[in-house]
Amino acid sequence: MLRLLFQDFFRLPLHLFSFHFLKKWMTKWEGQKPTLAMLFKFYRDSDFSFQQGQKLVSLNFKSIKKLSRETSFYQGQEIRELNNDDMALLKKSSLSLYPHEVTVIRIVNAQNEKFTSKIYHGGPYMGLDSNTIRKEIRRLSFLARKKGLIIEEVEVAHTHPAVEAMSVNEKSNESAFFFNGLSFADKQLGQRLAPFIDYPLRLSAISPVAHYSCLY
Repeated sequence: MLRLLFQDFFRLPLHLFSFHFLKKWMTKWEGQKPTLAMLFKFYRDSDFSFQQGQKLVSLNFKSIKKLSRETSFYQGQEIRELNNDDMALLKKSSLSLYPHEVTVIRIVNAQNEKFTSKIYHGGPYMGLDSNTIRKEIRRLSFLARKKGLIIEEVEVAHTHPAVEAMSVNEKSNESAFFFNGLSFADKQLGQRLAPFIDYPLRLSAISPVAHYSCLY
């Protein structure tokens, strides 16, 4: 991850002196504004362009749930509010300094005992590869059974350190959404892993706003 951090640092001038990038900073925000590091990542990676009369509105959990009922974007995904474990994992994503994905594997058991892997750090968009996840699940499952725990499901949880917002143009009356949740690649990972896991597999994506998951 340090290598990727230095690479991003050296690319910084390319973004700072880009006219298109700088114009995005002129966009007005409504609601809770993301951290400076999250804003930089959002402006660098998002495909919206600044227009007169445009503003960005931060989405909260209530608005995400409303959108899940009114759109098909979150089809098949369970959405819940963040809990203490989610908040702790997000803290490891360095949202205020260098937003990046982190991954943890949890063994959910009938005894409600916390049984997890170490936290794996990736680059800005990189989680663990499927082979590493499979090996770690096998290892943790063996240790959990050896301890006498009754395994109910295995969860692979990773963070999505990205902004969730709505772009509104008051002049043209146009709007666009910047959603999070499980990506197409996340869903493919769940489909690849599930046949090799002896227990129900839950793949989770944790954004600063909500916890998204699918059970396979």
